[in-house]
Amino acid sequence: MVGGDGIKNRCHRTDDREKEAQPKMRRRDFLQMAATFVGAAMGGSYFAKEYLVPLMENDLPVPALPTGLVPQPVMFPAKTQDVSWNLLIHNGKIVDGLGVPAYEGAIAIKGDRIEAVVKAEAETRLEKGLYINGNQRYRLPEQCQIIDAAGGCITPGFVDIHTHNEDYLKANPIAGVRLFQGITSQIGGNCGDSVDNIKDFRNQLGSLGVNYGQLVGYLNLRRQVLGGDVDRKASPKEIDQMRNLLLRGLGEGATGMSVALEYTPQYSMTKEELKQYAQALKSKKALLAVHLRSESQYLLEAVDEILEVARATGVSVQISHVKALLSENWSKFPKILDKIRQAAESGLDVWGDMYVYDYPSWDFGSTQVFISEDNIALGLAHPRIFIASDAGLYENGGAGHPRAYGNYPRVISRYVRQNGVLTLEKAIAKMTSMPATRLGLRDRGRLTAGAKADVIVFDYERFRDLARKEHPDLLPEGMKHVFVNGVQVIDGGKLTGKRPGEWLKGEGIEHALL
Repeated sequence: MVGGDGIKNRCHRTDDREKEAQPKMRRRDFLQMAATFVGAAMGGSYFAKEYLVPLMENDLPVPALPTGLVPQPVMFPAKTQDVSWNLLIHNGKIVDGLGVPAYEGAIAIKGDRIEAVVKAEAETRLEKGLYINGNQRYRLPEQCQIIDAAGGCITPGFVDIHTHNEDYLKANPIAGVRLFQGITSQIGGNCGDSVDNIKDFRNQLGSLGVNYGQLVGYLNLRRQVLGGDVDRKASPKEIDQMRNLLLRGLGEGATGMSVALEYTPQYSMTKEELKQYAQALKSKKALLAVHLRSESQYLLEAVDEILEVARATGVSVQISHVKALLSENWSKFPKILDKIRQAAESGLDVWGDMYVYDYPSWDFGSTQVFISEDNIALGLAHPRIFIASDAGLYENGGAGHPRAYGNYPRVISRYVRQNGVLTLEKAIAKMTSMPATRLGLRDRGRLTAGAKADVIVFDYERFRDLARKEHPDLLPEGMKHVFVNGVQVIDGGKLTGKRPGEWLKGEGIEHALL
């Protein structure tokens, strides 16, 4: 700027006596000074190297500064940006759910979505309505809620793809047992046991503290079509009727179909019958969740059966609670992991989920170890296996297994912090973006701009499960804050009573999306 107040900030004018007293400046000194001055104003060392140094080396004419002007340092104040955030979670370690290395930063939320993810610079602070992050300054609205994560982990809310909580949710719509684990989204109706009418069930549930979706259960289809005679094989006409009911359920908002081929009367389903439903699911880009026909003696054959259905129909298959029961079958577990890997390499869309306990829900009176700890570690490390709870809860909040209260904090405390089986980043991905993407929920399970604001904050060193066989209904510790669709449902370790959950219906399962 020339003249006025602007010139006073940058230079001063000398009188004749001062000019006589000043030594004459050599051309090269002038250029070096100009490189510093202009380079700072126009891009630093790049400008000096690309434009001024060639002038010096080739003795070319250079523009002169105005007579009598001595350049002064130019200061560029930090730019202040007005934002419309209504929530800022800062001063925490961000683990975004996508597997990238964790970093310090802040999450800005507007309404039900993440507006911005801010990576912390050398200096961050709050000052008089401003969030200052290095050379970035954000002017916050007066009503903006500020959450200090106090060095805790900021992650997406956990997505539980396998639950049995229908009765619990109807009696306890706030869903506190789920929220204290960090679960913000879950899918019910697994192992073939769901509800007869998805639309009616949605109306019965009303608003919940968690996001929720439902599968169509094969057992429910059999009961509706076969009546009391559910143990026999279905006729072609009855299979067609059940297929139509499945399509109706998908149209009413179901995310897919579940079946437990090991359980009576579902084991009456033949492979050819299953293919009929798989074709219907494929046509709607919906998921087939399968409890295998055997998880012990005939485990390998059971996996082969499902892979054949996937190969014949192209359906997206989710193998539920992958495991090998009883020590005589533990050696089969690496083999089924290889089968899943080979299926994926051949182009099949097959994945699995698992919980992190060495006993199922029916052995509380036994001291026998049913599931190998080494196999749990192998499963967690497999790229096509992510984490689910298989959690059953009664109306009163009672649990059939400690995993209903502790599965997710147990992953962090035992398999990340204690044993180092997973990195924190990989563990969070297996509990967030992987199951969310599997369900076609492309805007959940990740901390990115535009995603749904399902966000949790927990104390990494304290987050752990307390539920055990003797007391399976003890809440975990270490959860500090939970937000569902931008609404706070846990504040400082206490429930707020709010129910902002939404019905989960993905955009459709796409082959090899993950």
